[in-house]
Amino acid sequence: MTIHLLLVGLTLICFFRSRCWILSARYHTTAIYMILGSLLYLILTAGYLLWSFVPDTPMQRLTCELLYSLFIFPLTTLMFLNGYPEEKGLIAQFAHLLKWVGLYGGTELVLMWTNRIQYGHGWSWYSSVVFDLMMFPMLRLHSRRPLVAYVCSVPIIIGLMLVFRVPFAEVSSRVLPDMALPPN
Repeated sequence: MTIHLLLVGLTLICFFRSRCWILSARYHTTAIYMILGSLLYLILTAGYLLWSFVPDTPMQRLTCELLYSLFIFPLTTLMFLNGYPEEKGLIAQFAHLLKWVGLYGGTELVLMWTNRIQYGHGWSWYSSVVFDLMMFPMLRLHSRRPLVAYVCSVPIIIGLMLVFRVPFAEVSSRVLPDMALPPN
């Protein structure tokens, strides 16, 4: 069985066993925020991916990426938020954050060791861990103050594109291809 499908299955099992689906309506907009962020990454870095999941069965790379964008990332977002220890203080909240960064980082280590994730253009496993340390607080922020999270996301995205030298000139041609009308 493919490791990617196994991770989808494990995520689904954990999601339903944790009973997060009962309260998922409370955080569904943040799950959509996560989906949008993942899909925006694929659009903005098309042709210049910083990381990419490598299929291990006859599936398209895009199908593999969509498994993560549409299943693993939003379901784990819901689990992270549903288990967030709001009333237990900063130490418990920090421990919860580290638990999820560890889960994501550990999973990515397995993917790296099995050659099921590729890095490019200066991105590395360490970059992913630092990104996760920023991403989980942003998910929490979005669950509490969505507009603030969207406003904060813009400079973060621009900063990451600058640091990793994602070619801005090519982004517009990938996102907005020639829109000229055909001649009559």
